[in-house]
Amino acid sequence: MNYEQYQERLREVRRESEIKQRELLIEYALANNNYKIGDVFTDHIGSVLIEKIKTHGGASYDKPCCVYFGLELKKDGTPRKDLSKRDAYQSNDVNKS
Repeated sequence: MNYEQYQERLREVRRESEIKQRELLIEYALANNNYKIGDVFTDHIGSVLIEKIKTHGGASYDKPCCVYFGLELKKDGTPRKDLSKRDAYQSNDVNKS
C-alpha cells in the first residue's frame, strides 16, 4: 500500500463513519419524537400545524432533535392571515414533560 492508497482508504472510512453517525442521529431523533404530521406543535414563538418532519443535530448540538415545518397558527388555532410557514425545533417544545 502506498501513501495515495492509504489516503483514499482513510477517506472511505471517514465517509462510512459519517453515514453511520447520521443514521444514528436520525434514529435517536425519531425515537424521541412525540408528534406526527397533522399535529399542532407549540414553541416559544407560537404554534405550527406540522406538514413535514426533519431531523437536526450534529457535533455542535447537545442532542439530535426533530424540526417541524408547517403553517403558523394564531392563538385561537386558526391559520394566520398571511398563511406563513416556518420551522419549529423539538428542543423548544413548551409542552415538554
